[in-house]
Amino acid sequence: MNYEYYKIFYYVGKHKNITRAAAELFSSQPAVTRAVQNLETELNCRLFVRTKNGVEFTHEGKTLFDYISIAHNHILKGEKEVSRSVDAEQGTVYIGTTVTALFGFLFKVLDEFHVKHPGVKFKINTGSSNGTLEKLKNGIFDVAFVSTPFNSFKSLTSVPVQRFNDVLIAGSGFAQLKDKKLKLEDIKNYPFVCLRHSMQLRQFIDDVFAEEGLTVTPDIEADSADLLVPMICHNFGLGFVPRGMAEAAIAREEIFEVALDKKLPERQICMVSDEHHPQTNASREFIKSILINLK
Repeated sequence: MNYEYYKIFYYVGKHKNITRAAAELFSSQPAVTRAVQNLETELNCRLFVRTKNGVEFTHEGKTLFDYISIAHNHILKGEKEVSRSVDAEQGTVYIGTTVTALFGFLFKVLDEFHVKHPGVKFKINTGSSNGTLEKLKNGIFDVAFVSTPFNSFKSLTSVPVQRFNDVLIAGSGFAQLKDKKLKLEDIKNYPFVCLRHSMQLRQFIDDVFAEEGLTVTPDIEADSADLLVPMICHNFGLGFVPRGMAEAAIAREEIFEVALDKKLPERQICMVSDEHHPQTNASREFIKSILINLK
């Protein structure tokens, strides 16, 4: 196995252009082309096809690139950490989180940790629970924060760090509901805003309705939980959001909580880690600080 071929393959795939890849590698275009051809010979398949503007992946090339990208990110991450001091007061913590966990727990924790450890830097990526945990398993993140319900992997360790409730909220256009107490079945009489299918909050809400023998069809579906409150503020409909995400807008009287005759089940924010991947001193210190505060 020639690792140099994979490095060259990565940069060609990154730029979709052999000339630009050669420039970044401080190499020549013929040398890059030969390396790609040699790798194709070793793997017995085509990795790229030429286009008018450069190259495009074949199916096999895209599959290989997805794996090589993970390895490349690991190498860059390792190089950055090695170049820093081994002191826990330096380094970078790579965090994956859902928007719910970010607003409901992580912002406060980051603020407190940063005061005590100002030299530590953070790289934060938001996404769905499933996508975040997949990246954690692949070593992209040091630690992840997700909200229940979520589907985990056997290799991951999950610790509950915060309990919370979801609330039904509405904008000023639904002021007639301020003095009413709704049943779940009443919500179908009003425009409804929710996340799209496969998102954890949507799964949770669908399950709550299903327990009552009900279904609800959103009038508007969002791709991220942080879009829900602005949409509801603009009177697109009623919607469920974690209480922590709604509190600021409620205080500003942009929205209000709609009373329900049934309290929704409590949910949890969990900190998830993978002991099979190495941790930096900074990430170990960050995780340790959270676990200490739970005691």
